[in-house]
Amino acid sequence: MVELANRQLCKATRKDGQPCNAPGIRDGYCFSHSPALAEKASQARLLGGQHKAKSERLRRLVPPRLMPLFNKLESALDEVHDGELEPRAASAMAALAGAMVRLLTSGELEERVRSLEDNVRRKGLRQ
Repeated sequence: MVELANRQLCKATRKDGQPCNAPGIRDGYCFSHSPALAEKASQARLLGGQHKAKSERLRRLVPPRLMPLFNKLESALDEVHDGELEPRAASAMAALAGAMVRLLTSGELEERVRSLEDNVRRKGLRQ
């Protein structure tokens, strides 16, 4: 395995003017910035947008009220990749989103337990 500390970083500049932090390949650029691989990178971006079957299945599993959160995180991932959002900001977003999901999950579980308890009480009163 190649040690990442010894690898050169891409010599390109991101859209935000910062240096690209991706590992460089043979020509000193990362896959996304390499002039020699521009066509392949373009095709990969096209295929990535067209073949999102796994992403679409995941979307169907996400509760509707969490979809806006999912969409924001998905956009943040793209923005980090494109150099438009600092990774630290995306990490903070992910941490806050995780807290929100835990809170929602806790609330939903509490609601289900109350409903089950009410059903048990009602059945106990009928007998």
